[in-house]
Amino acid sequence: MGLLPFEKRWLVSVITCLIPSGASERLPEGAADLPLERFIDDLLAHAPLKFLLGLRACLWVVSLAPCVVLGRLRLFHQLGDEEQLQLLTRFKDSDAYLVREMPLLFKMVGCLAYGGHPRIQARLALEPRDETPPDWARTASQRAPETPGGDS
Repeated sequence: MGLLPFEKRWLVSVITCLIPSGASERLPEGAADLPLERFIDDLLAHAPLKFLLGLRACLWVVSLAPCVVLGRLRLFHQLGDEEQLQLLTRFKDSDAYLVREMPLLFKMVGCLAYGGHPRIQARLALEPRDETPPDWARTASQRAPETPGGDS
């Protein structure tokens, strides 16, 4: 099960809101500076179905929430940075456990991508560090060329 292209864009917008670029001198890169789309494709290919169903459901709730929570006829990704953060803060402060945990789910997904990228690991001086980055984090020159006709 995958996400539709517009759902992937929604997910990228939520993650980039939670892990913004330029928030720290030590870590100037944010989620937007990483190949999030490739990470999401990798996640969708390997994560369990229950997780993916929950992720999709939470994504729809957060994406449509501005209409209900903020009284704005907009989707999450159409809001400005401050309004996005305000909306996620309202979710985090909710009395309902399920609503309160939604931003945490997106933060977890974002941190898997962020902390899994070799450039971020190097900035944080994380050891041990795998010398071979995951497929999704490799640059075009590091990725093996695809063979026509499938696996060989």
